[in-house]
Parts: sequence; structure tokens; C-alpha cells
Amino acid sequence: MPTSSHSAEGYIKFSFTHEPAPPPAHPALAGLLRVRDELRRWGWLGVLPDGIGYGNISARRPGGNTFVISASGTGRHKNALPEHFCAVLTVDIARNFVLCRGPLPASSESMSHGAVYATRPDTHAVIHVHDRALYARLRATGAPATPDDAEFGTPELARAIAALAPTLPPVAVLRLGGHPDGMLAFGPSIGAARDALAALRPKE
Repeated sequence: MPTSSHSAEGYIKFSFTHEPAPPPAHPALAGLLRVRDELRRWGWLGVLPDGIGYGNISARRPGGNTFVISASGTGRHKNALPEHFCAVLTVDIARNFVLCRGPLPASSESMSHGAVYATRPDTHAVIHVHDRALYARLRATGAPATPDDAEFGTPELARAIAALAPTLPPVAVLRLGGHPDGMLAFGPSIGAARDALAALRPKE
């Protein structure tokens, strides 16, 4: 049972325990795979030239606050497969800890997703994407946002999301103030969260 920590910029983001296991089952997995690939085609999910991945997608598992999420390091794949997802079984913001199970460790944004599921029982899907132009548009229009000092992958960001999410409509897109170019969309279904983002795309 490997235990490690996600880190960047010289400091720990969160610690995690990963239990190796087959890909998690989920009734909406086909939809997750389809939307994930669409987000990658849009350039909102993928991998940077330095190999660092960005963007992820998750869905609540039936009967609680656990969820399946695209695993760490899978943004490089053009097409997602079930083995590119894992189950997040525990999100402990106070302890800065995540317990996950699957072929690969969970995304470094798992606490942010978990904060939404814990505070929005009506939410069944969360999408995290990056796009500079869309981020600037959300800033200019005064879209809801987390504080600029709540950096990505930290308990501070998870707590900020937990405070903000319950104040928003059932389908919402918020700007992550301390996560440059990062945005979070959530809704009662994968399609609803995806459509909220798609509605913000420039008209062709």
C-alpha cells in the first residue's frame, strides 16, 4: 500500500495512501470517458511541455461522498481508458490526506473535488479545467472565485471551495483565484457540468 505525497514548488500539497486495485466500477464511467476526451480536444485538459498534467474529471459514487476521478499523470493520453481512473475513498482536509484505490494514484486536485461532494449533496460530477482566455473572461465578468491566496492542491483551497460551493446554483462554474488559469465546474450530472463549461466557449 504505497504512501506518498503530492508536491510542487518545493512544498507538500497533500499526503495520500494509494491502494493498488483494478479500475473502479461506476455506472457513469462511459460518460466520464467521453467528456474527458472532449475536454482534452478543447485543450482544457492535457499535459504541459514539461510533462506536468492539468485538468481532471470526477463523478460521485452511489451512496456517499466517495468518487471516481481521473488519475494523476493521465492527461498525456489522447483517449481515456477505465484504468486511467481511481476511486477516492477518503478526503480529510484537516489532516491534508487522501486515501485512493485503483490502478494509479488520484489526481492532485482530489481534495478540491471532495470539498464539493461533501458540501453539495446534489452534485454528482466535478470538472477541473485550465484555459487562460476563459479564466480572464470569468475574472472580468465577476464570476464566483476562491481567494487568490488559496493555492492549488492545498487544504486552504479545499476549505475555500467548501465555503463557496453551497452558495452557488446547482450547476456552476467558479474561478480558482490561487490556481492560475484553473476553473471548477460542478452539477447534478457529467453532462450538466460539461455543458456549463461549453456554454462559455467562444462562438465559432
